[in-house]
Amino acid sequence: MGFIPLLTGCFESDMVFEDQYAPVVEAYLYVDKEVDNIQLSSMISFGTDSSGGEKITDALMVLEGEADSWVLSHDESTPGRYYMEKHLEMVPGDTFRLRIELEEESLSAITVIPGEPPAVSMSSRSISIPKVDNMMDFKNVVMPDPVELTWNNPGAKYYFLNIQNIESYPIPIMPDPPENSRFATGGFLFQMITQPTNDSYYFIDIRQLEYFGTHRIVFTSVNDEYVYLYNSLNQDTRELNEPYTNIENGLGIFTAFNSDTLYLEVLPVYQ
Repeated sequence: MGFIPLLTGCFESDMVFEDQYAPVVEAYLYVDKEVDNIQLSSMISFGTDSSGGEKITDALMVLEGEADSWVLSHDESTPGRYYMEKHLEMVPGDTFRLRIELEEESLSAITVIPGEPPAVSMSSRSISIPKVDNMMDFKNVVMPDPVELTWNNPGAKYYFLNIQNIESYPIPIMPDPPENSRFATGGFLFQMITQPTNDSYYFIDIRQLEYFGTHRIVFTSVNDEYVYLYNSLNQDTRELNEPYTNIENGLGIFTAFNSDTLYLEVLPVYQ
């Protein structure tokens, strides 16, 4: 699934904090994936001025299940990253506790593996767009209708979508794309992560896509703590409240995801 760049930079902003030093945890569990997405860094804040990002490399980090516990290893090649060498079986409803021991303090957090996402219906699994060579012609291109995704959601649970173009050498939809196109987080030239929604539908606007080819759509169940953090990071800038955290004695998030995958083909039609 790849890293969800939710916390990047948020604790170096102008959020209002009391004067403090705080460890920042970014810990994500993915069903059917290795436990290798746990980051630990620090933040020092004085009023509205904050700095940090220094990686913490000497923590004792333990993941505790309902019957077993596992000590995580530190990745010397990526300071601040901790991982588990053993594959961990996770099923919906399992409760996990993350415990972190530092020199002068202890941190902890709890999360529950969310349920499997519901089956998703797509209005189309393949769309075609004319491939043109100049902007004048592109302005006259009629784009296909949005692709509608629908699912049952009687409990108004929250989900998000991660849409990725997975081609190694994708062909741009728009003529004359920027020459210095950079890979998005996760190693994709195009990746779009939606905000959490408790609706039962989502429309993929074709105008948001940048490349032809195969698009992987990762449909993900999330827990409340992810929604709370997302909303707190996207608050009105006039409010300046602290970002949500479920880390006891620290900042950040420990949460879990459960995903299913669909695919959308975006095909070029040469004139």
